[in-house]
Amino acid sequence: FFWSAALITFSIVQLRSPSNSTDMITTGNMNQAVHMATAGGASLGENAPKDPNVGDFSERWNQFSLEIFSAPKPFIGDDKENNERAIRSWLSITPKPRVTLLGYETGYDEAAAKFNINIERRVDKNFLGVPLFNSMVMRANSSTALVTVIINGDILLFDDFVHTLHKVVSNFRDFLIVGARYDIDELPPGVTETDPDYVKRVREHVQATGTLHTYGGMDVWAWNTDGPRLFDPVMPHFVFGRGKYDNWLTHETITAGRRQVVDVSETCLTVHVKHDYHLVSGNKRRLLGQFWSEGKKSKFELFINIFLSLHVGTYTNQMGNVLFAPWKLSLCLEPTGMCLLKRKRPGVCNCEFSSFTTKTQTDPVVKNGSRVIRCGMISVETKDDFTIPVLPPEGPEPPPFGLPLTLESLLERLAEDNTIILSALNFGYRAIMMNWVCNMRHLNIRNFVIASLDPNLYKYAYTRGLPTYYETTIFEGLNSSLLADATYGTDSFKQLTKMKSRVVVRLLKLGVNVVWTDCDIVWFKNPLQHMKDHNVDLVIQTNAPDDEPMNGRRRINSGFYLARSNPPTIQAFEDIIKFASKSKMSEQPCFYDVMCGKAGETAIGDNKCAYNGMVVQLLDRHLYPNGITDKIWETEEGKIPTKWPNLFILHNNWVKGADGKQERFEKHGFIMFDKEEELCDYPTLW
Repeated sequence: FFWSAALITFSIVQLRSPSNSTDMITTGNMNQAVHMATAGGASLGENAPKDPNVGDFSERWNQFSLEIFSAPKPFIGDDKENNERAIRSWLSITPKPRVTLLGYETGYDEAAAKFNINIERRVDKNFLGVPLFNSMVMRANSSTALVTVIINGDILLFDDFVHTLHKVVSNFRDFLIVGARYDIDELPPGVTETDPDYVKRVREHVQATGTLHTYGGMDVWAWNTDGPRLFDPVMPHFVFGRGKYDNWLTHETITAGRRQVVDVSETCLTVHVKHDYHLVSGNKRRLLGQFWSEGKKSKFELFINIFLSLHVGTYTNQMGNVLFAPWKLSLCLEPTGMCLLKRKRPGVCNCEFSSFTTKTQTDPVVKNGSRVIRCGMISVETKDDFTIPVLPPEGPEPPPFGLPLTLESLLERLAEDNTIILSALNFGYRAIMMNWVCNMRHLNIRNFVIASLDPNLYKYAYTRGLPTYYETTIFEGLNSSLLADATYGTDSFKQLTKMKSRVVVRLLKLGVNVVWTDCDIVWFKNPLQHMKDHNVDLVIQTNAPDDEPMNGRRRINSGFYLARSNPPTIQAFEDIIKFASKSKMSEQPCFYDVMCGKAGETAIGDNKCAYNGMVVQLLDRHLYPNGITDKIWETEEGKIPTKWPNLFILHNNWVKGADGKQERFEKHGFIMFDKEEELCDYPTLW
């Protein structure tokens, strides 16, 4: 130990804590050279440039507060034990942090009540229910605490985490802290959290048997919330827990250059107890090495994360691990026990930690008969190797799930009570699609599918975690090349409307009930059960003004309905498709002409029609209003949810053009998608 300490002392001169070294850092009084470590360390003399972000900021500690954000797995079985142990460790540090769970999973309510912690449900998720990391970062960055933390749900923290934060907060104005964890097979046997020496025993066990995870992944990030933007690119929709987002975030923050990025792996003991990866490997039990070493092109969410990391920003091949952080906080013999070191060549040596810990993932290895020392391996991934699959390859073998996404694979995972919510769009309608998707996320509705009518929309939706597939089976007799740029009112738009029923029939023939929805409809609550309770073949919205019967001539609105999968309904839709293919009208009036008769010959009362053994019922317009019903859209700005609390949906039609729809949405607070940050902005009134 003595010689190791002496080696550190002679090879580097630390930037001391503020009480001992303020002059050295901030006033330019550098009579002593300051060596900023690594091998052959760089020397900063009197003429060294000053960085206003580095200096004595110790007064900020008086305003210190801390909030920890995490998105743990569902609190079930072993995961519950691991999650609760981690939460107890976070709440044991001093000063006590605020803890917030991101998203909503099984056991979150119970954990919040048990530990008196918080839940933030407004987190974007992919269609499989996994949080998206860009949304997590946004929520954490909105914290009112001085320092915000994102940490994996099973990572243990101790008081040295706060000591580390004290050092960093006191020396840097704006920062991002990253750290590699220690992996252990199990906690020390015979030790419980109630033992007075529990922390001491765990530390000794980790330091004796743990492996420092210096290669690749990170599990904790911390930064000050009153500083500049972390990075320049808009963060892609990385799937949390599936790799690459950690390296991307760190690399892009370093590249932006607005914050000091500090590696605290040595001074902050973050502990991870080994577990399997059943949630990301089809519920098959896989240990760490097995999971990440298997084919990256066969795991849907891992594939997406790799693709996003390579195609957004400047990240390549595992840049951005902890070894690339320009600053390193190291253990030393100074009074604070910690020294700030500046890496002259960050990331140059994967073996950097090997002489300071019992074991690392990147310990040097010399193969038999070789003169080459190898310190782990880096990922070799290129843009050309990771392109989005759009259609399944030809052949008898089905592709791995998600590569590409197909209608059948989505129905298998998403149908609820044999029912799917469906919409079909082209790339030109992507903004209104995302607004509707955020609406679905807000209501926690997951059983929806988007039929992409061109490959550009498929790729757009695919990389944003949406349940989409590329629809190619419905274009017979139609000019599909005109559809990508179809705008409202054009002949191309009319052709686009005639696609809708073709997609619906495809699902009905697969035995699935379909709720069709246009994406210019605002949903206030889930209407599915209420619609099913009508117990008819087709229940559909009316487009009639208030002074006309709901089933008045051509007053069926084909933008919202529930169609049951049965022979009469399938035949009716095939008849509508055939009728519409010969008509110059859009598809909507064809619904009425087929099922109610051109002059309303088969209308029943004021809210039904009959057709070939099936019953069509119009939905109550006061619960499912169109754009003219009750003059709802003329309600005082922002008051619709409170003035009309019984609404299931509200259709934004009976208005001219896309600009009119947009104006309505903006006036009433129904813009739920932030186009700049590509994140959902969830409403608070409903």
